[in-house]
Amino acid sequence: MPSEANLQTISLDELPELCDLYRVDWPKYAYTFYTLENFYSWRDLLPTGEVQVFTDAKRDWRTTGTFVLKDCNELFFYTLETTVDSLEQVLRMVMNSMSASMSLVYDSCFRDMVDRSVSFLSFAKNSDERMMCYRQVEPHNEGKDRQNELQPEYRFSAVKPEDSVIVEQQWVHNDPIFTELPTRLIKRNPSLGVYDTNDRLVAWCLIDQTGSLAIFQTVPEHRRKGLGLALIERFCKQLHDKGQLPQAYVVDSNVASRSLFEKLGFTVVEMWYWTKVHKQVS
Repeated sequence: MPSEANLQTISLDELPELCDLYRVDWPKYAYTFYTLENFYSWRDLLPTGEVQVFTDAKRDWRTTGTFVLKDCNELFFYTLETTVDSLEQVLRMVMNSMSASMSLVYDSCFRDMVDRSVSFLSFAKNSDERMMCYRQVEPHNEGKDRQNELQPEYRFSAVKPEDSVIVEQQWVHNDPIFTELPTRLIKRNPSLGVYDTNDRLVAWCLIDQTGSLAIFQTVPEHRRKGLGLALIERFCKQLHDKGQLPQAYVVDSNVASRSLFEKLGFTVVEMWYWTKVHKQVS
């Protein structure tokens, strides 16, 4: 058993240094790079204590890249070390300090470490989803066809903050763990929606904390009209234009979404897990 870590806080202003470590072998660590970049961009928007970044005080994070980032009740973490001992101890200490339920999003290489930590802390899993990590390296069919354009009765627009309640209500993964996540994302990150002639939001896609396309949905009465393909294609072009690789986590069992992303030239590059756990009452 590795010795217990002493927690050290990495300030949000220091995140660019941590982020730069994950440029190595680009785009191998792109998911982690964009996660850190996203939270750095939020630094002036956050209430005190909403986001905290922890590492092992006994080791130099500027060399190891080890961190556990806590966003409300969600945890994101990584290390560039060849062993996970230090990261595992930091993760356990952070998990043990949190409220009753939490969500963890992590690379499959940390699967055994997470299982050990859940067992060690006597937590229980609420859900455990395997996610395919998709990436679009080049824009899809740029300038070659117009088949994914919107029909005349629809228009693109960033999702309006006042429409966040619609997104919250429709999100199939909504859970108190996520602390109004769609609302926070709409206020802080790029988004793209489809509005009808009555100015009603009928389809949308957000950018989550990892910089990935997320919370993608079309309301039932507007499905089978090509809105999803057109929306994702347009959003991906916007990301490419600003130099960002479009990426998306898709739950393994979500065949429809996986098919849509593959039609647009996305390929699976990694496998991650999304695990929700809670403290058991003794």
